[in-house]
Amino acid sequence: MRNINRIYINGDFVQPLGTDEQVLIDPSSKEVIGRVILGNEEDAKKAIAAAKEAFKTFRLSSVQERLEILQRLHDVILANIDSMVEANINEYGAPKKMAVGRVKLAANNFLDTKQALEKFEFTRYIASAKIVSEPIGVIGIITPWNASYSQITAKLSAAIAAGCTVVIKPSELSAIQTDEIVEAFHQAGLPKGVINVVNGYGNTVGAELSRNQDIAMINFTGSTRVGKEIRRGAVDTMKRVTLELGGKSPIVILDDADFLPKLFRLQLAKLSLTTGRLVLPVLVCLFQSIVWKRSSSWQKPHLRP
Repeated sequence: MRNINRIYINGDFVQPLGTDEQVLIDPSSKEVIGRVILGNEEDAKKAIAAAKEAFKTFRLSSVQERLEILQRLHDVILANIDSMVEANINEYGAPKKMAVGRVKLAANNFLDTKQALEKFEFTRYIASAKIVSEPIGVIGIITPWNASYSQITAKLSAAIAAGCTVVIKPSELSAIQTDEIVEAFHQAGLPKGVINVVNGYGNTVGAELSRNQDIAMINFTGSTRVGKEIRRGAVDTMKRVTLELGGKSPIVILDDADFLPKLFRLQLAKLSLTTGRLVLPVLVCLFQSIVWKRSSSWQKPHLRP
């Protein structure tokens, strides 16, 4: 049983002020494998204040310093790969091979961003105009349960490269994985306040990130419904919002395609990307609901029961 009663603010693990508890379930057995005490709005405000203070100096860091930080973050993820893989298997239900791949992807996000940073021109010219790219401020990062490691590192690495500090609200359902990756971040020895992580519900911690005037930008991955709420909450402070919303997997198949085999392979590819979630009924429903409308030459295929 894993009991988590800490969040990460200003370079230290601290006890949250919130008292709500989230039970953590092993999806393969339905057994309770842990509990996490969640932060609240006050915890979020403390994390934001720490990130705001750290931004004053981190925004002045050199590209070389940020490159070194990205490398260190990559290294500490791989140094903790065994415990992170175990957490992904137990809490998310991924097969071991896929869990290993997920941790490696999380680490490689830092290297990919490092390579991009090496080539990025913070000052460039378009005709006679001089364009200067500057860090925007404190970034609020909100991530989903189904890809906790890679979502956190993809968003975090971009913020670090730009010279921004962050407050991360991961899914409360992936708290064990969160605890593992934050432990790795702590080992990287970054300046205090650059990374802050608060477990909590979307309507408390997430809402505070969305409306707080000291958050300059929100980077969110999740449902369309919550994305709309975040966008509405961000209006009064005019913060920038980046939304990656669910439910968008369009597939375009042209007239000359070998339709059913292509469609079947594409759906199997999507199935593999679900990494543990059972969506075979979706595949069946898809085939049973095919309707041909593009032209009279298209006909509904014969489907066996």
